[in-house]
Amino acid sequence: MLWLATEITSGIVGQIWAFAWTEAGRFDDRFLWLAELESLAVAGLVLYFVWPDRPARRIFVRPRPRMVELCLLAGVAASLLLSMWERQIPLPPDSHPLTTTTLGMEFVCGWPMWACLLSSAVAPAVFEELMYRGLLLHRFLRVMPAGLAIAVQAMLFSVTHLDTAFLLPHFAFGMVAGLLRMAAGALWPCMLMHFLWNGSIVLRLYEWL
Repeated sequence: MLWLATEITSGIVGQIWAFAWTEAGRFDDRFLWLAELESLAVAGLVLYFVWPDRPARRIFVRPRPRMVELCLLAGVAASLLLSMWERQIPLPPDSHPLTTTTLGMEFVCGWPMWACLLSSAVAPAVFEELMYRGLLLHRFLRVMPAGLAIAVQAMLFSVTHLDTAFLLPHFAFGMVAGLLRMAAGALWPCMLMHFLWNGSIVLRLYEWL
């Protein structure tokens, strides 16, 4: 139910993008604010579903020995490798990242880098991890083997981005994040990896990397 609700709202915003361009070829930033409001609504919906389920929202727990080092290493390495992989995948000929993503629109509309980091790196790292590696993975583990549960939540995570060009990298990201969640018993490694991946995209967009 939560996943379907987020898909429907994201799909509606995606359809509205078609009306965001004026006849002069400029982007109407009022539509960007609509997308940001949609993101806030989804975040509130995630918190509504996740908060009553204490095991699903365990962000910080005491890790097992040497687990901190392992999670940091895996998070940084996976983030860098997946980012490099993403850059090698060609976009469809009729698309461009600056016209098909909220991050790209924020850049086009002149948002400062710190605002893009908060909107497109920090917020997804918190709320998407609470939803996929928190609530959904926790629920799936009740009814299916661990390997299948990790794969299913990774599949839903990749599909929710509505981007066929990057479907496989998003699936791989979801698999690594799910394994980190199982190994550490907490969400902070997943959030760290998610922030590093999205944050590196923002830094490249602003030519800081």
